[in-house]
Amino acid sequence: MVDNLNIIIADEDPVFIHLLKELCKSLNGINVQGIARSNRMLVAKINSWNPDLILLDLASDTGGIKIIDTIKNMNHDINVIITYKPFDHNSDVLVSALEAGVYECMEKPLDKNSRQYNEFRLHLLTITGLLRTRKRFSKRPKFKYKNKFFMPLETPGKPVRPALFTGKIDIIVMASSTGGPEILSRIFSILPGNLKVPILLVQHIPAAMTQYFAKSLDDKSELDICQAGHGDIIMPSKVYVAPGGQHMTVSKPDDQGKRVMQLDTRPPVNSVRPSADVLFESVAGSYKGNILAIVLTGMGEDGKKGVAKMKAKGCTCITQNAETCVVYGMPRAVDDAGLSDESLDPLSITQKIVMAAH
Repeated sequence: MVDNLNIIIADEDPVFIHLLKELCKSLNGINVQGIARSNRMLVAKINSWNPDLILLDLASDTGGIKIIDTIKNMNHDINVIITYKPFDHNSDVLVSALEAGVYECMEKPLDKNSRQYNEFRLHLLTITGLLRTRKRFSKRPKFKYKNKFFMPLETPGKPVRPALFTGKIDIIVMASSTGGPEILSRIFSILPGNLKVPILLVQHIPAAMTQYFAKSLDDKSELDICQAGHGDIIMPSKVYVAPGGQHMTVSKPDDQGKRVMQLDTRPPVNSVRPSADVLFESVAGSYKGNILAIVLTGMGEDGKKGVAKMKAKGCTCITQNAETCVVYGMPRAVDDAGLSDESLDPLSITQKIVMAAH
């Protein structure tokens, strides 16, 4: 029997509160414990309501993302989903919220009969299903971690196969989804600026946020990080973030070995655009090998097929381990397919990147 998920709706909009309450009633295993119409009320009620998930509108009160730190300091196990209005939001703030560790940012539906409502309901159903399952398994003994970034205090008994770099690495490709912005923010804040290879990144994120996300990473990093543009020449020591709403691929090398970024709006793959599979398969077609692939936390299986294609050319693949993932979906798909050379925490992955690209 999977436990019910206890939810707080933190919003001041009575129309959306009613819409969300009715939506939650239609989903099995969800209990709306209460409504907080201000951040002050939310903080006052957290301990007594003890929620598993908070649906929070940052625009409904003052204080910005500081409320997220307050929630996490009170109970780090509480999951937070930011809800925002489609035409009235600050993308910079939403990116900061993702980097601060919120589970997801979701666009508010306009009304019950809208396409956004059905998408919101389906996405919330998927997330709450994952959280309910995680709640059940969280009652079992587990390894202790300082936090999601560092190595365990207790070493798991299962041996790992270390990723060995027997030759040079020509390119690094990375993929992440739910939980990725927080981990990527930490990884790129540590990496040195003199890496000898380019890094291509697919992060599943709303299209309006990609530019702000790339800039936020760039501000924290010694590397040059940008949102990829069509025709950009791929250069070492540079990080290219796939734009939201577009697939990103790599051209075949020209006579001088130059490769460029290519963007297109083909239909979504694995229900996402950009898709890691699309990028990875193009990299497999452009490079003869010497590829390092990193698959981080995220929902679904995006990246698995692409890793298989790159493996056929010569690729080392490292996945984020289950214990440090917000959602052990994308890495698990690669692990279960036998495609991962090593499963590590994010700090160890960062160290591997430095070893491979220096």
